[in-house]
Amino acid sequence: MLIRNCICAGLAVLFATFSHYSAAQDPQAPEFTLKMPVDEVKVTFHVSDAKGDPIQHLKADDLQLFDNGKQQNRKVAFHEYSDLPIRVGFLLDNSPSMQNEMDHQQKIATELINEFFRPKSDRAFTMGFGINSKVTQDWTEDASAVSQGISIANVKDADEPEGTALFDAIDRACKEKFSGDTSALSGNFILLFTDGEDTSSRMWESQAVDACQRTRTAIYVFVPDWRLRTSPGQQLLEDLVAKTGGRVFYEKRLSVHDALATTVSDMRYQYELIYSPPGLKRDGSFHQIRMKCKIEHAQIQVRSGYYAYAKH
Repeated sequence: MLIRNCICAGLAVLFATFSHYSAAQDPQAPEFTLKMPVDEVKVTFHVSDAKGDPIQHLKADDLQLFDNGKQQNRKVAFHEYSDLPIRVGFLLDNSPSMQNEMDHQQKIATELINEFFRPKSDRAFTMGFGINSKVTQDWTEDASAVSQGISIANVKDADEPEGTALFDAIDRACKEKFSGDTSALSGNFILLFTDGEDTSSRMWESQAVDACQRTRTAIYVFVPDWRLRTSPGQQLLEDLVAKTGGRVFYEKRLSVHDALATTVSDMRYQYELIYSPPGLKRDGSFHQIRMKCKIEHAQIQVRSGYYAYAKH
């Protein structure tokens, strides 16, 4: 009992001394507050009307968000962005099965840059991948430089073994070429040219998707024939696109020009909603996201969910 009383008395003296010292240093000092980390989820999305035109000036109350089926009411922040600069990476699978697509890839790239790019603000890079990935043209606004980069990206190194590491290439592109820094915000997306076959990646699909989400990068895919949608590779691409908030365009149903116009609109006009799901566990599980808008006929382009990995 005597020991416990002595300890209590000692703590009281120590606290009183600390309080006196703090007050002497700063008489206006606020009360001490213990700050606990809060788990927050950022969701970037695009909202358009029935004609495909962006809907601007929405408020947070115009939207409902569901995380694993549960409506989320703890909205931390809501931002609207318009006229964002574009950052696009052309990722090209240089396996033999894709060689016949090179001219078509260059046509899409040239049309995007010549018709939709804004000089001195929008940028593109090119990357070829098989087993290894290589940046063949760094950030540029020059259509001819991008075209040359695509030509180089489609050539596999003579000593490179056969195989395709799709997830590795996506992960590298996001981490090395895109940034999650919101102080220099841009509309980030990957135009991915591949048949969707991954035979050699060290990364998992979930890790590639997480890299995209951390850098606010969506994946867009052009498919020349809609009948390919049932192939295993195409189903993988559909999953990548859904989880990153991009789109798949079947060219027999939509012209390249209209598809690019939709893509650019998605990227330039965006909203960001930050919310705090109660009891979120960072266990790596996938959380389904669903959003609704109170505006009639509004269409929301948003990723299908997120992996609840530990923050880093």
